[in-house]
Amino acid sequence: MTAKSLTAIDGGSLDIEEPDWDFLIADQCSPEFGSNKFWRDYAHHEWLRLCAMLREAGTLGAENAHQIKRLIIAYVRFDMAARLAFQTSMVITSPRGFPVTNLWQSEMRQAAADASDCENELGIPPKRRKGVEKAKSKETRRASDAYLKPVIRRL
Repeated sequence: MTAKSLTAIDGGSLDIEEPDWDFLIADQCSPEFGSNKFWRDYAHHEWLRLCAMLREAGTLGAENAHQIKRLIIAYVRFDMAARLAFQTSMVITSPRGFPVTNLWQSEMRQAAADASDCENELGIPPKRRKGVEKAKSKETRRASDAYLKPVIRRL
């Protein structure tokens, strides 16, 4: 057996625990609806993508974990609704015979609004990036840190 070590990554990503997607995006009670494994995998990949993006921007912090989770759930809701809306039709016939807008289209609109709100709060859109504070680091800097840091000399 070989021993494995953890490597600390700048940005505090180790403080953020990924949500339990199996619990949040559970399979339907009836087997006819199938498994939601695709959507759980999609959520996992979005979590990794968003955490990497926020880490790079310097805004990834443990206090943003719930907001990131809400954003990913909004993404999943939008994509599920889009798939179901296009499987049927944008306009469907009501039980009384009148044409009505597909309800999945309304779900798409609401999920898009939720995602937009979450993205604005996290500072993801380019317009909002300057208005978002950098995540605070838990590290404290001491004078000895600068003393022990290697110095690059120019020749």
